[in-house]
Amino acid sequence: MARTPSFNERTAEDLLEHWGRWVVLGSGVSCCASRENTIADPMITDDDALMMDRLVGRLRSRYPEAGNVIIAYYRSRDIDLMTVGKRLGFGYGKTQGLWKAGIAWIDGALDLRRNAA
Repeated sequence: MARTPSFNERTAEDLLEHWGRWVVLGSGVSCCASRENTIADPMITDDDALMMDRLVGRLRSRYPEAGNVIIAYYRSRDIDLMTVGKRLGFGYGKTQGLWKAGIAWIDGALDLRRNAA
C-alpha cells in the first residue's frame, strides 16, 4: 500500500478533495456517511482529515458563505459549482468567487502550519 503524503506535500485543493471523501465515507459521524460505497477511498490520514475539518470549521465560522460553498462542494459527489450555487441561492460568479476565497483561506492556514513545523 502506498504511503499517504502529509499535508506538507499536498495542495489545499487535494487535501479538501480527500477530506470530503473522508467525511462522506463516515469518519465516525453516521449522519455524514454515504449509503453507497462507490466513492474512492480517501488518501488522507485521520489526523490530517481532522486538521482539515477544524480549518473548514474555522473558515465557516469566520466567512460563512465561503465555508458553506467549500463544504457543499467537497462533501458532495459529482456536482459542479453551478449546482452548489443554485442550492445555496448564489449565482455562478459569486459561488466561484466564494470557492476561490475559501481555497485561499485554507491554503493560507495550511501555509502557517507548514512554516511553523
